[in-house]
Amino acid sequence: MRPQWQMHPIPLRRRILSHPKSLRVRALVVIALAAAPHSALGYDNERARAYFARELAECAAWYTLVAEAPGLDAITQIRFRSVGTSLVSTAADIASEKWAMAQMELATKTIRGEMGESWTNYRIVDKKYGQHCRDVATDPAARRQYWLDKYN
Repeated sequence: MRPQWQMHPIPLRRRILSHPKSLRVRALVVIALAAAPHSALGYDNERARAYFARELAECAAWYTLVAEAPGLDAITQIRFRSVGTSLVSTAADIASEKWAMAQMELATKTIRGEMGESWTNYRIVDKKYGQHCRDVATDPAARRQYWLDKYN
């Protein structure tokens, strides 16, 4: 049997995102997308959207991975998974579900590789992804604006 982290989750569209944090993250992203200036069109806007979606998928991988950390209680695991699901679902809304899942899978493999497949090396990847992904999850509008500013 394959390890749990390699199994494909239930399709995103069927998941019920009822956790308040997940709903809040999605709401913030939707507001950020709706409030975007209409002058940000064209190739640069598409590039910014792609980088933003990739970043969401990468942080979804981070939260999903952290949910598997040894010693976490069940409620904390559910919260981390919920945030991860919300982030990858938003990335799928921006790009496509297939693309978002592929990006998340790639990010998961990368993060696990950086950890050397061992939780004793968790601090290494926490320095790289931890605070950044917390910022992405709590203020996605700011991260979207960052990418728009960078490419417009």
